[in-house]
Amino acid sequence: MKRTTLVLALVWVVAVTWHVSAQKAVGVAGKWDVTVRMPDRSVSEQWTIQQRGSAITATAKGERELPAAGSIAGAFFRVTVTDGNQQYRVRATVDGDAMDGSITYGKGKEYLWSAKRSKAR
Repeated sequence: MKRTTLVLALVWVVAVTWHVSAQKAVGVAGKWDVTVRMPDRSVSEQWTIQQRGSAITATAKGERELPAAGSIAGAFFRVTVTDGNQQYRVRATVDGDAMDGSITYGKGKEYLWSAKRSKAR
């Protein structure tokens, strides 16, 4: 009985791992209009995203241009924007030509982050 349970558990782990790795990354390459919503204001940026498989590199252009790098797994977009010693973590879900999620930095500073694919190509 224990052996059967162990074998079934192993089969389940392999199946889940295969399913997750088989998910095709959503295409996000291109220009995106990003909005960061803070309590007292909203900040607009334009992101230019490059994608190679699941690897993401980007440039976030707001007041300055900052590099970003990360990955996409299925519809889950995860990148880190670097500004000197400061890092901003973006976690979002892609839904067609839109992304919704959050941007986090420092201790507990988290804001709503959203993006729409730019119509200007």
